[in-house]
Amino acid sequence: MKYTIFILLGALFLACDENDVMPAYEKKSAVTTTVASLSVSNEEPGSGETITLTLMYVNPTSDPLESVALKAKVGSGDYITLQSFDGQSSEKDVEIIEEVQYVAPSAGAEVIFDMVITSQKENPLIKRTSITVE
Repeated sequence: MKYTIFILLGALFLACDENDVMPAYEKKSAVTTTVASLSVSNEEPGSGETITLTLMYVNPTSDPLESVALKAKVGSGDYITLQSFDGQSSEKDVEIIEEVQYVAPSAGAEVIFDMVITSQKENPLIKRTSITVE
């Protein structure tokens, strides 16, 4: 019995593989991080119907925001900036809510909305939502 336990433990240790050493990582860039959300009042509006886009974000003191932009892209077109907000003058460490009105285009169009938040970091934070016009 005594030797059986030693044999089982020996087999267990011999069965373990040695892991390869992971290569060192390289930091490519930093991304703006904050609490943020983008929502629409109606995801399937009718043509010509006005919807409300609600942008919620927090301007952290650890990485103050430079700007918050709401962009829209209809179908395969280019992005256009609907509205921009100055992040530098907004309050720090509190929830900020902005509302933007948007009139839905012609029926069948898909509209993609991006909230682009920039700070001192190299890459912006992007929150996305979309609507399909009925």
